[in-house]
Amino acid sequence: MRKLATAAFSFTAAIFLSRYFLPQGLLLLCGAASLLLSFTALIFRSNLRLRIAIITVAVAAGFSWSYAFTALFISPAWELHGETRTVTALVTGYSTQSSSRGYRADARLMLEGSPDTGVRLYYYASTELAPGDLIEFTAKFRRTDGPEREERIDALTSKGIFLTAYVSGDITTTGRAGNLRFLPLRLSYEIANMVGRLYPSDTAHFMKALIVGIQDELYRDEALNASLSAAGIIHIVSVSGMHVSFLMSFLSLLVRNKRLFALTGIPILLIFMAMTGFTAPITRAGIMQISLISAPIFKRDNDSITSLSCSLIVLLGANPYSVTSVGLQLSFAATLGIILLTGSITAGVADLLRSSRLYRKKLPKAAINTVVSSFATTIGALALTLPLAAVHFGYVSLMAPIANLLTLWAVSFSFPAGIISAIFGFIYFPIGQIVSYIVNPAARYIVIIAELLGAVPFAVVYASQSLFMFWLLYTYLLFIILPLFKARPRQYIYPICLAVLMLFSLILISPLLPHSDGASMTVLEVGQGQSIVLKSGQHTAVIDCGSSGYSNAGSITHEYLADNNRPRIDILILTHFHADHTNGVEFLLSRINVGTLAIPDPEGDFSAEDIIELARKRGTDIIYVTEPLTVAMGELEMLLLPPVGTGDENERGITILTLGGISALITGDMSASGERSLLRKAQLPDIDVLVVGHHGSRFSTSEELLLAVTPEIAIISVGKNSYGHPSGETLQRLEQHSIVVYRTDEVGHVRIGR
Repeated sequence: MRKLATAAFSFTAAIFLSRYFLPQGLLLLCGAASLLLSFTALIFRSNLRLRIAIITVAVAAGFSWSYAFTALFISPAWELHGETRTVTALVTGYSTQSSSRGYRADARLMLEGSPDTGVRLYYYASTELAPGDLIEFTAKFRRTDGPEREERIDALTSKGIFLTAYVSGDITTTGRAGNLRFLPLRLSYEIANMVGRLYPSDTAHFMKALIVGIQDELYRDEALNASLSAAGIIHIVSVSGMHVSFLMSFLSLLVRNKRLFALTGIPILLIFMAMTGFTAPITRAGIMQISLISAPIFKRDNDSITSLSCSLIVLLGANPYSVTSVGLQLSFAATLGIILLTGSITAGVADLLRSSRLYRKKLPKAAINTVVSSFATTIGALALTLPLAAVHFGYVSLMAPIANLLTLWAVSFSFPAGIISAIFGFIYFPIGQIVSYIVNPAARYIVIIAELLGAVPFAVVYASQSLFMFWLLYTYLLFIILPLFKARPRQYIYPICLAVLMLFSLILISPLLPHSDGASMTVLEVGQGQSIVLKSGQHTAVIDCGSSGYSNAGSITHEYLADNNRPRIDILILTHFHADHTNGVEFLLSRINVGTLAIPDPEGDFSAEDIIELARKRGTDIIYVTEPLTVAMGELEMLLLPPVGTGDENERGITILTLGGISALITGDMSASGERSLLRKAQLPDIDVLVVGHHGSRFSTSEELLLAVTPEIAIISVGKNSYGHPSGETLQRLEQHSIVVYRTDEVGHVRIGR
């Protein structure tokens, strides 16, 4: 069985290299070279000869299959890249709202003479699509792996989606197919709707994601999503191996006979996998679990490593691109960590406790054993996943061990009990409500723990914070070296205490590190949006925080502040409430202490209501800018001017004029007519820096404004967009006035001052 594990890991390594590092043209050559290397095994003896042969042949198979899969199944579809064509497709998922492109839905593109290919549709017509719909549409196609994509490499290709389609015109539904095939997805959809009816708004989004993995509403709840991420428990809403374990553990309480458990458990597990869309993490966990629970039927022993190996071979055989799935990588690393480390950690902690009076006298042994087991499982899973999180997401949650320990019991209860509440809801709704009343406190407890721990200063440290990364590296080296020296459990105590002491020292020292006394303004690169950080001595202000692209403006802004030892924002100013200026605000409010929020009159804007409610919950003072307001910030002074226009949201925004160390003007998305109104109502001085209005739109940055304020530098906060920003007309006007232009899409963050 270990030979199978060796082959599987070697096969996986070859596919990993193929997808991340090697071009398609070299794969066959690499496969042939690996196969030739297999003959070197003849030089060696017995077991070593077999091991070398298995590794080299498996590597050759991995390179070859990666090449063949792309050539046979993907390349024909990629020929559509850049073309506009009328096609037919089979819808494979429900349509959902897309913040930047109206709506989106996944489908299988049916191409004559070529294999069906996964495609993601982006469209504006409010057409509701459901799994099984046969549709016809005209769209422009793009590959999902191209360098122009701002999403991670795994975002779509690992799901088997190799094209995006930007639909022009209407989508026509021509029929239906696959009623039985898509029944589990429809069941998942109905369960999610039932959960939405049973649970209150503060936990419904969480419960939908927890039970069936439907996360669209959770992603739109920026505050909750940010809290779960910061606390290090966002994985609990990405249905994976943990949920499979909970499901099977609950079923084992009902079915005691091992063979009967296998016969009933496997069909239930397959249905659950289908309900969640056979994503890579859940498929890995499901295959592994099926392998384990079917052992009694075939009268063989359970072997976790072999089961894990089988799941990898099946997944990568079906789609080699799934190796790039961050979810699969994290799921695999967590499982491997639990297999390799949990037993040793449990034994070590148990040895320490056996000599403890606490273990012998004061607490029940069963309770202590449960806590020890949870601790060992948590540490085992985190040991291999934290480095991956740092690589993929750029940050590590220091609260993850604590949050996982505190919430594991609640998650293990909420998941199966939530399913039961939905089932009773279908049978007789009042009974479902009664069950949900029992489950909801546990769900709310998880949310509260996430909010509390996520808001702790330094709950999250970023990979760019070198001191914390050095600490993390030291900790990992510590636990690699100690086993090599065969250290006894007691010998781990002092190094662990030293590591904890070092961490707390870094947390205490970081805010005391020297700040620049001068004033500076940094326009952050957040894609098609805006986020500006002003610093003066110990004081910090942020103006806007949003992006309409794939960038998370809240995360980018928080990382920048963390890198610059800014644990607090004195004032957060929102020019107006369009999403590309505000959709990162809830994330930011959830991660960092904000003293004051300055906003224009929201006039019933729903997004503004969410921001205001969260700000009040976080203890942030709120100022409505209805008349000129001066804010002193060290050697920098800000003048906040109330909106000068009415009607369109762009014209109802705050204008910010900074004076002192840096003189700058920030007008949000104000149009030329708004700029002329501003000049009539306010006496604007000459300035050094103009943050160009509306991301360089031709309707802003008028000739009158440029003549009035005579800026020397213009900064355009812009990213990939379909609006033509910045326009040639705006760039020409700036050039005619000899103004130096910096664009965030070209140079990244733009910093002015010290």
